[in-house]
Amino acid sequence: MVLSRVRLALAAGAILVVAQGLVIGRVELTFDEAYYALWARWPQAGYLDHPPMVAWGIAASQAVFGSSEFGVRALFWAAGAVLPALVFLLGRRLYGDNETAATATLFYLGAPLVAGAPLATPDTPLVLFWTLALLGLVEVWRGSPWGWALVGAATGAAGLSKMTAGFLGLGIGLALVAVPRLRRQFARPGPYGAAALALVLLSPFLWWNETHGWATFVKQGGRLRQGGFSPRYLGEFVGSQLLLFNPLTAALALRGASLRRGSPDEATRLLMAVSAPLLGYFLLHALHDRVQGNWPAPLYPALALLAARAAARTFAPLSAALGVTFAAAVYLHLASGWPALGPADPALRIGGWREVANRVRAEAQGRGAGFVVAKGYASTSLLTYYGAPATEAGEPERWGFRPSHPMSPEGLAFGPPDFADELKERFVRVTPLGTVVRRVEARDLESYGLFWVSGARP
Repeated sequence: MVLSRVRLALAAGAILVVAQGLVIGRVELTFDEAYYALWARWPQAGYLDHPPMVAWGIAASQAVFGSSEFGVRALFWAAGAVLPALVFLLGRRLYGDNETAATATLFYLGAPLVAGAPLATPDTPLVLFWTLALLGLVEVWRGSPWGWALVGAATGAAGLSKMTAGFLGLGIGLALVAVPRLRRQFARPGPYGAAALALVLLSPFLWWNETHGWATFVKQGGRLRQGGFSPRYLGEFVGSQLLLFNPLTAALALRGASLRRGSPDEATRLLMAVSAPLLGYFLLHALHDRVQGNWPAPLYPALALLAARAAARTFAPLSAALGVTFAAAVYLHLASGWPALGPADPALRIGGWREVANRVRAEAQGRGAGFVVAKGYASTSLLTYYGAPATEAGEPERWGFRPSHPMSPEGLAFGPPDFADELKERFVRVTPLGTVVRRVEARDLESYGLFWVSGARP
């Protein structure tokens, strides 16, 4: 039975990785990916929105695999492919048996959020390095001092991926207090050396922020400010995570965390302590604002491990089957458009920008436009990635990473039909040129206006 469970986990992981590899080159970039791909053209130690790891990863991926959609995503796909193996290894080191480790891996693979095609976003490296830091802490718990080197390196790399990693540091500190076998580490150099190593790795990003008015900290810290009390977001958060993690696995994870509520074993204490600060923050955040579905992804490996402790034998294969079936349906739909889901299809948010950019580029070249200005960073990023270099009409602070281009006397503007009103505040003459329609699967989705503008106002 153990061997068959291990083989099932291996087969499910292989199916998922191959399916993801077949899809990531067939689907256009999302607007966030296109924005990060622009970062990668000018790699630096920090950016307004996030730390630099996503840009570094895209730059490295494109250097090896080219500038196509596959090239942008390839290293992120590889990072996602490593995670099931790390979950298995964590299960082995925490629980000491292959069956529980394989069960945890199946639960992880059965999460619809994991099954989704890996995107070139900060979340993929964050989850990878968060999980590696957890593995290092488990090795320390098992008596291996070298685990602190992995904790420090992985925590620093997680901090270079996304600022959510600050909660990882809090979780590691909480584990040192909550897990009896780890408390003795306070009297040893390991945790202090790990903290120093993490800070060394973070120093380029910290230096960049110090020289840019702590821009990333100010922007991301805005999420911490409390808004009005709105508990509807809490229900939305819980409901979305039940679906994205898999309701069956979520119920088992909750059971695994509460099986020994009075005196949980040390493995359970460790997993819960590392996860608690981030989970607690999300619960508080959901009382006043929306928690995006992908944000809790770093918690999924630990939750899968907790679920594995509480699982009956049939649950893990069922969970994995649900996840793989979901992934297969999503990938089939992305690749073929079948089955048709109508206007509510979330996949329709992606695609059609290559043709839009071709139309904008042809119009700009044909009219001798000195520039293309677009409304919003999403349109600006997608137009630029797909061959119609554009400048955003607003939010100049987002674009400090690339050289500025002086405005020529005349140019092209692209945006929603009512963009003309805003353009008239910036240019003396604004002439409508027609409409560009974004189409996916021969379906008209969004209409954008093209405008000829000249005479920039001071």
